Amino acid sequence: MGSSINSAPSLRDRRRAETTKEIIAAAMALFASKGFEAATAEEIAQRAGVSRATFFNYFPQKELILAEFARARMERVHALLDAHGALTLDALLELFVSFADENERLTHQGRSLLPATLVRPACQEVLQPLFASLQKSLAAGLERGGEVRAGVDTRIFAETFFGVYMATTLQWAVHPDPPKGWHRRAMRQRLGQLIQLARKGDAA
Repeated sequence: MGSSINSAPSLRDRRRAETTKEIIAAAMALFASKGFEAATAEEIAQRAGVSRATFFNYFPQKELILAEFARARMERVHALLDAHGALTLDALLELFVSFADENERLTHQGRSLLPATLVRPACQEVLQPLFASLQKSLAAGLERGGEVRAGVDTRIFAETFFGVYMATTLQWAVHPDPPKGWHRRAMRQRLGQLIQLARKGDAA
């Protein structure tokens, strides 16, 4: 139940995690400034301070960097579930609104990477199992939280909640010049409406 000394990451694991983070940061900066296609593996490796061989050891395909960026967010959802066991509707809303808030800080080039993440086969191969696992975890956490009213299937609610998040993000990402703050506001309004419909006592 509690954490143990055996669960602590080893020095090797910590170094690998740090190198992964440095490669992702370097890649995202280059993607944002040059575009995904123009940024080469050599440039990313040089910016991250690693060899080309090390880069390909961590990311055999450049597209997997985009998938890793998305996977890091999925892990934050799982961390919330692990910390509390149950999941409240308000905590779920605030976490996904925070993702939208972070997205708002992306440059135009960075924003254009979001749709690319979903259509590239190499990314889909990594992300689809993660998305399925995430939705299953959300449903289980909400079930334990006990805030969803009778008659609402937590599995379907979790799938719908995540679907609305993705659709809103893509709508924002493909807009040539979205109004400042639109992504965050739309996310809160749309996901908030779903929660209002699902919460005990909020709907007839």
